[in-house]
Amino acid sequence: MVKPWSAPHLAPLFMELTSAKTAPSWARRAVKIIHRYTREHSEPPTFRELFSELATQDPDYADHEEAWSSRAVRNLVMVHWRRQGWVRYRTETRTLRSGPNANRDLFPATRSALREGARREAPQER
Repeated sequence: MVKPWSAPHLAPLFMELTSAKTAPSWARRAVKIIHRYTREHSEPPTFRELFSELATQDPDYADHEEAWSSRAVRNLVMVHWRRQGWVRYRTETRTLRSGPNANRDLFPATRSALREGARREAPQER
């Protein structure tokens, strides 16, 4: 497997999709695509289908075209996003889902949800 971080034609996109500064934005887009795709097709997308959709949102697509179609980039980015808790999947095809941290980290809670959470965590008086 080609190492995307050291391949000049793959590194810029790989770094953008995994850096602490820009990865949350891309992961947020991915989770939205996963949810929409699953709703529309009654099954989650494959990594390839997800990355094909994400590529359409890249303003620098012309510079990253080869990287978007790279299996190494897809697999290693998904491993990174899974470790961050943004997505989850198993080895079987079409098991891609949003991860345990997707809602908390990627979609900030509303004030009412925060207040409700505070009520649940408050100690009970007897």
